[in-house]
Amino acid sequence: MKASDVLLDGFGTDGNELNPRKTIRGYLKYKWLFIIGVLCALVFAGIYLFYATPLYQISSKIVIRDREKGVDFSDNPLMQELDSYRSSKIIDNEMEVFKSVQLMESVLEDLDIMTLVYSKDRLGRKKEFYKTNSPILIDWSNREWQYELDDDEYKVSIINDNSFELAVEGTKKIHRFGEVISGHFGEFTIDLRGDVVLDSLDSKNFSIYFRSAEGLARNYSSALNVEPTNKQSSVLQISSLDNIPERGVAIIDNLILKYNSQTENEKNQSATTVVSFLSGQLNTLATEIDVIESDIERLKNQNQISDLGTEARLYLEGSNQNRTQISAYRTQIQVVESIQNLLRSTTSEDSKTIPSSLTLTDAALVNAIESYNELQRERDRLLRDVQPNSTLVLTLNDRIASQRSFIMENLNNLKSSLQIATRNLEANSSRFEGRSSRIPQIERELEEITRLRLNKLEQYQDLNRKNEEAQMSLAATSNSFLRIVDTARASYTPVKPNIILVIAFAIIMGFGIPFLIVFIKNFFNNKIENKSEVQNLTGLSVIAEISRDENGENLVFSDKIKSPVAEQFRLLRSSVFSLNKGKGNGVILVTSSVSGEGKTFCSLNLGASLNLIDKKVIVLEFDLRKPSLLKSLKMPKEKEGIIEYLTNKNPDLDSLIKKHPNQENFYYMGAGKLASNPSEIMSLPKLGEMIQELKSRFDYVIIDSSPVGMVPDALAITSYADITLYVVRSNYTTTDHLSILSNYGIKERLNNPMLVLNGISVAHGYGYGYDYAPALN
Repeated sequence: MKASDVLLDGFGTDGNELNPRKTIRGYLKYKWLFIIGVLCALVFAGIYLFYATPLYQISSKIVIRDREKGVDFSDNPLMQELDSYRSSKIIDNEMEVFKSVQLMESVLEDLDIMTLVYSKDRLGRKKEFYKTNSPILIDWSNREWQYELDDDEYKVSIINDNSFELAVEGTKKIHRFGEVISGHFGEFTIDLRGDVVLDSLDSKNFSIYFRSAEGLARNYSSALNVEPTNKQSSVLQISSLDNIPERGVAIIDNLILKYNSQTENEKNQSATTVVSFLSGQLNTLATEIDVIESDIERLKNQNQISDLGTEARLYLEGSNQNRTQISAYRTQIQVVESIQNLLRSTTSEDSKTIPSSLTLTDAALVNAIESYNELQRERDRLLRDVQPNSTLVLTLNDRIASQRSFIMENLNNLKSSLQIATRNLEANSSRFEGRSSRIPQIERELEEITRLRLNKLEQYQDLNRKNEEAQMSLAATSNSFLRIVDTARASYTPVKPNIILVIAFAIIMGFGIPFLIVFIKNFFNNKIENKSEVQNLTGLSVIAEISRDENGENLVFSDKIKSPVAEQFRLLRSSVFSLNKGKGNGVILVTSSVSGEGKTFCSLNLGASLNLIDKKVIVLEFDLRKPSLLKSLKMPKEKEGIIEYLTNKNPDLDSLIKKHPNQENFYYMGAGKLASNPSEIMSLPKLGEMIQELKSRFDYVIIDSSPVGMVPDALAITSYADITLYVVRSNYTTTDHLSILSNYGIKERLNNPMLVLNGISVAHGYGYGYDYAPALN
């Protein structure tokens, strides 16, 4: 089944073809429901717009330093040199940093906006105040959270310029402005703004709410929207909604400043670690150089040495290269040992970094140290937002520990190789010294000490240069982490509530809810409503549609009442003539599926309409189980009737036929005294004799029979009928009732079956043309 078939179930279809006009008419029956629905929805929308708090959009744009996307603010070569400890940012990570609760909490504490002040106007609309715009000022410097209240609203009612009434949880107390008040959230004071005139205030009643920085920060962080302007760009747009534009602008501007400040502190912490390490190494080298110089001075003083001989200089120059290399190796070993000592003195949870550029020549080791330092800095940043036992932090600790083990292993290997090389060079030097027996021992010691001094001085100068670079980077204050493209700005008009969207939604709901009601009603309604439904279900033609009689009369033909229903019965009479092929007489059987569908009503009025054209008509009350013909005619119940005639209890047919007192040539015959076996009575041969006798006396014999869907009585008369009128009542007869005609072969047993749709609404039936009556003078 198609979705359109479900939506249009019950109206607007002719067979398998959609009839748009009937579809629209099917809904127009409920036009007042749609009109009322739209009006109510618009009223509710107006009330919502009237009381809704307008929200403004506050947005700002910044550029994050991201070298992967070609953004680096350090264009000055000198600044690049000084910026050696400044790392590039990954924009996805920085988006999460901006939305961190800790960062927002520090912003709110700096702005001091943890107290909310509201008032209501005469119409009940809520208004929030911000800092100096508020008639009352709250100083909540001594904050203390004792417990949460069920209703944490502090109600302030201004009495005069000096005092006010404070109510909380039903307790009221009068205070003076500026008085220190001990509340559930610590001590605070309430002051009246100096330029406030009480008579000019819309309301002197205010509501105060105290909020924790963390709780308020969670609300603001969740409402903050941080997203890149496009996938290839490192430009971030930071936006939020706030009912007070000034507050929203202040929060976003301070959020950017706080982020940049924390990132700058992170860089400074890394540089400070390097400076501290280099300073310690410089102090150690200075001490060693002082000791060497003291040894030289002591040796010269003891041996009265003033100059070296030419021969010693020539020989020693040959071994100078080995000695220089040995000194370089020893320096490397000292650096390795210094780094090893630093690593042994720290654990994976410490945040110390390792100087990565201290005379180490092993590129792999230098890269490993740089990776270790980057992991340490990443861990420090995570700890500002998450707990130490977080999965991310624990994973990062494992990576740091693994990297530290890798560095230690490389340091051990490097140290071993340096020691082996040093021993080899020292062995070569020993051979040279063995051959230089002619050089005084004093001179050799002096030269060795001198070379060691020179090496220490070179090492000291190199470390001192790096220390100066680190200190200059620490002192640099360039804002190279981000660049503000647009400062925070508020929209000129509120973005929420959107009046157009609210009204459009109200109109949609105003139509949608009635449509849903009508759809559900029709979806679960299996009652017949219109002509096309009856014809589609039965395959029979509807020869007349009878409207509901608003007058409540069983006989609609009257000189006093001009009824459109009477005209419909005249149309039915014309259709009967056509079906009877112009013959002036006939037997008409009137039946239905169940009781209450109006077969008796149709029988009487069809007979009355035939009587109006001088046709002699008799109506037979052949519903021998629940007769209602006499009751509809407002005639007393007869003691003898059809049953008595068929059972030979009263063979006098003339005595059973009664004339209507107000209608000429209009006769009727009652059922008589009810019997327990009506089916057997109607099977008696005398039934045919009675019908033939009545046909000879009357032009039309109308049989008001029992419903075929309940009892088989009417089927015993079908053979005598020239025309069978099957009455169906709109909004009463169900599809299950009509299925009786086809499911049990009843339709085939009826002679010339035709349908009469009874009880239709005038607005959806004919409803026109019945006021065209002759103008009588």
